[in-house]
Amino acid sequence: MLVRANDRDEVIEVYGIYWVGGERIYWIVPYENYEGFITLSESESTVVDPIIDNFVIRKNDAGEDLFLHWAADKNDLIYSLVEHDPEAMKQFNQRLSEGGF
Repeated sequence: MLVRANDRDEVIEVYGIYWVGGERIYWIVPYENYEGFITLSESESTVVDPIIDNFVIRKNDAGEDLFLHWAADKNDLIYSLVEHDPEAMKQFNQRLSEGGF
């Protein structure tokens, strides 16, 4: 899935999707070499490509559904990526480069 932030021209890949108060929230890497995920709401962005292949569906800690890219779906890697752990980002990028699913 690809989105564009309303205040930027670049297209950004989405690595996770969840909902807060009925609004869709995306986990993205805002630019190359950024050390983790940040959130971008649907109201702050436009969907460029709605296809969400390579995603799995999971429950978060509150038991709510979220869609997560397979490369972030290992040993709670998503939580470390949200915390901007550089080692987690290295592991995530390694998984992406190896392919899989």
